[in-house]
Amino acid sequence: MKPLPHFVQSPLLRSVPGVYHAFLGVDPVEGRGRRERLREVFSLAAETIGTLKQVHSASVLTFEPGDGDVPGGWKREGDALWTEVPGTGVAVHTADCVPILLAHRKIPVVAAVHAGWRGLVAGIVEETVHVLAERFGDIAVGGIVAVAGPCALGCCYEVGEETAEALSGLPGEASLLRKGKAPGKWTADLQGFALAALQGAGISAGQTEAAGPCTICSPRFHSFRREKSTTARQLSFLYIRD
Repeated sequence: MKPLPHFVQSPLLRSVPGVYHAFLGVDPVEGRGRRERLREVFSLAAETIGTLKQVHSASVLTFEPGDGDVPGGWKREGDALWTEVPGTGVAVHTADCVPILLAHRKIPVVAAVHAGWRGLVAGIVEETVHVLAERFGDIAVGGIVAVAGPCALGCCYEVGEETAEALSGLPGEASLLRKGKAPGKWTADLQGFALAALQGAGISAGQTEAAGPCTICSPRFHSFRREKSTTARQLSFLYIRD
């Protein structure tokens, strides 16, 4: 039996009936691609797990069959994808940005969000919650569970003045954005910003959770900051069981 890729799960999301999720990290099997990994490790067909061409936007789309890993397929642009169809799932790729997975405790719906600092500033988190509220009603927001996965944390994620200024208007910035050791440098906690955005969008703190370590200082996860252009991307997904 081939070794498993490293991955973490959220106790909060595991408590939601009818869904399965994972925040994947480094795969010790060289050359095992996304399609094989989903099939061999999770018994999922890659064409059922939708992804997008991520562009650091506030664009939220609903799953379409072509979003899966299909021969000759092309990717639509956006940074959040959701589905309410049993037997399908949604995913994002990250390597320091925040993967955010959302599910509803009673309604079969899941969403995956890719949120770098640009996406957080653009409002991708709030827009995702807004789209789900439009589809299922404002009262449905109270049943959403949301988890921010492994990403760049404040221990390692250093940004310049321009990025710090953009983040400074977001909820929670007083504790999540701190002056760095060098002049003109700051440290930012992307996971914390994602959780603050979720709570600002109406999801209670008890329905949100952080999962996984800092990708920059953990060798079990890919990091663009650590590996530069040679880095791979890790997949984070949610799937609605049939």
